[in-house]
Amino acid sequence: MPKRIVKLEAGYNCRDLGGYVSQDGRTVKWGRLYRSGSLSHLTKADQSELVRRKIVVDCDLRSRHEQDNFPDKLWPGAKLVDAHFYSESGDEEEEAEAAWEKYSGKLPKLSYLAMVYQQNLVAPRTGLVMRKIFKEMLALEDDEALIYHCSMGKDRTGMVSVNVLMALGLEDREILRDYLLSREYSWDWDEADENDRLGQQIAKMNQTQVSQTAFYGITETIRQTWGGFDRYFASLGFGQGDLDRLRDKFLE
Repeated sequence: MPKRIVKLEAGYNCRDLGGYVSQDGRTVKWGRLYRSGSLSHLTKADQSELVRRKIVVDCDLRSRHEQDNFPDKLWPGAKLVDAHFYSESGDEEEEAEAAWEKYSGKLPKLSYLAMVYQQNLVAPRTGLVMRKIFKEMLALEDDEALIYHCSMGKDRTGMVSVNVLMALGLEDREILRDYLLSREYSWDWDEADENDRLGQQIAKMNQTQVSQTAFYGITETIRQTWGGFDRYFASLGFGQGDLDRLRDKFLE
């Protein structure tokens, strides 16, 4: 645990994804993939720590409002990637509603948080974001690392983490261990604007505790909608060679 938790002076729920064991017996490399809450209040010491860890890509999953009002404090050598997770434009919202109407009847009825996860996972916007993150992962040099984050490092970050760890071939019980750690390490910090619909949804999610039921809202949506992670990965425009390369890059 001390190795997993990245202690920052003005950041929280920042964790290294290393050490988890995949189904083929390999282990996720330490110091290559990080997940976090907000990076908008980093101190100089925090920035130096991220430089020391050779984190060169910062994927910001937050809404445009959050990004504009609480911009990340970038550290030297870092590239900022806009990966806002939720559908925000009129066209994206219409596409998300159509996808939910198409797939919702096939999905299990779970908790509120699980349903929000389900709605977002079938939305085309989420596929674009996951493709962008996987491309950044594949482009990393062997001595470089990547971080992705939202405001609390719990829900949007949790959905991305489940996708990433499924891509690396981990069993559900290993992925669930990581997902549930947000019970212990997320703070009561909220950058959402509750004056709009999306802000209200983000605020409500931030107040809802992660659970095993919500976790299955992610994994089972991928399996029941696409027939498994490999097919989901292919739907993003990748081939089996890309998946093999991803695993070789981040597993040892």
